[in-house]
Amino acid sequence: MATPRKKRTYTTAFEAARTLGQLFSPEGYTWETELPVRAKHVPLIIHISCNAHFTMFIAYIAGEILKRLDLEFVTVGGPENCCGSIQKNMGDPDLEADVATKAQLGFNRAKPRKVLSICPDCDDVFAEYPLKAASFVHANISDLVVEYLDALKPKMKPVNKRVVVHFHDASPSRVKDAGRVMTILKAIPGLEILPAQLAHGPGIHCQTVHPMAPHDQAAMFAEAKALEADALVVPYHSCYRQHIKMQLEFGVETQHYFGLLAEALDIPFEEPFKIYRLTDDLETVMGMLRPKIERLGYDEDLVRIYVDRAVFC
Repeated sequence: MATPRKKRTYTTAFEAARTLGQLFSPEGYTWETELPVRAKHVPLIIHISCNAHFTMFIAYIAGEILKRLDLEFVTVGGPENCCGSIQKNMGDPDLEADVATKAQLGFNRAKPRKVLSICPDCDDVFAEYPLKAASFVHANISDLVVEYLDALKPKMKPVNKRVVVHFHDASPSRVKDAGRVMTILKAIPGLEILPAQLAHGPGIHCQTVHPMAPHDQAAMFAEAKALEADALVVPYHSCYRQHIKMQLEFGVETQHYFGLLAEALDIPFEEPFKIYRLTDDLETVMGMLRPKIERLGYDEDLVRIYVDRAVFC
């Protein structure tokens, strides 16, 4: 029986991110929710935005890449570091600037040179409300990979896959992201990028509120299947979450580009969100999660609501 939908509130939005972030993380993986007032200087901060907690493997891979490059960093996440996008989407646009400022003041405590976000919404909000006298430049995580791509290339092994690349170009920042993602993918040996015509995404990214239209989504995957693609590669965690289910119908996997990069760099990782969505059954997922739910002391009924809303939306 399907779980009854409850009205989305700040509590459910933030607690879902907090709870599923823990449940969907690799064992032992941690992040800071708040940097101390006089935080130790770190050159780089990986920022995990609210809904990006559902796909923690991306932040995990980012950290593993920085370790391979011997770069010092800290990972900061939790609803305490929300960019303000959720407040706007919940009907409180007047809170967006204040929330964005507070998050950036928190980052500034460590005086980093770059703050690297996984989410395009965070990129846009922080660009719209930049912190005055910030010690850092804010950028998408792809920016850092491109910066160090020459150092990463010798570490790569072939990834023999045929892929279609999904992209968005609704704004200059999305065009820039698409270019960086393509630069990264072209650097992966063995990867064949197929000449698809229907992989263009709507708006600034695919999402729950304004998802890619079902007929366009189906056409994109039908084309990928006709091209004998192994995977549709997406640039954002939100696109990843929307499109995974299409594998059940078309047999074409959805991969975040960081997953391919991890394969090339021989970084082991798991994708819990994908595993759970492809079961296509909420109660099966709950059975898989139950040992960890009990170990962490979560309320199973609440977790069921969060999983249903986040994974099976």
